[in-house]
Amino acid sequence: MYAAKETRSALCRWAAPLLRRLKRTCAKDARTWHNRALAYASKQNYEHAIADYSEAIRLDPKDARSWHNRALADYARRDYDRAIADYTEAIARDPNNASAVNNRGNAHYAKNDYDRAIADYSEAIRLDPKYVGAYGNRAGALYLKRDYSRAIADYTEAIRLDPTLASAYTGRGTAYNARGEIDRADADFREAKRLGK
Repeated sequence: MYAAKETRSALCRWAAPLLRRLKRTCAKDARTWHNRALAYASKQNYEHAIADYSEAIRLDPKDARSWHNRALADYARRDYDRAIADYTEAIARDPNNASAVNNRGNAHYAKNDYDRAIADYSEAIRLDPKYVGAYGNRAGALYLKRDYSRAIADYTEAIRLDPTLASAYTGRGTAYNARGEIDRADADFREAKRLGK
């Protein structure tokens, strides 16, 4: 799955100890809690990250970032129902956030709810027509529903947007193979291998 990646600076390596010291003076600052949660999440300490995101949300429930990032931590813990609920809250606060919509689709996909996943991926693409990951994600869900033609179309669009995306060649090759188009499948598999995956 192509989850949106937040850029993490070197700050995350040492931010948690610093933020623990600041906790007493900044206990009412949602940004402090959010930033410490980011540091915990960067260390895959999702339990503490979720607790801090929850405090940031309590202090500033309108901040879509804390809802979205808590959903990412929920997803990492495989709590897909809670992730979906948190993504939905993030989307309610920032309806144009294609990343949150795409990531909610990933949670639906993880629950094998491909129709809802496809709906979310389609909405993410509507919001950002150049969102390569959403095309790849939707193609994967379409493939699992045996809609090989539409899967191939989405993988092709992902490749058009990013010709170096080996996973899109692999996915499209798999869909071609399922349709019995062995020569096309082989060409895509060879290109994926050439690209390194």
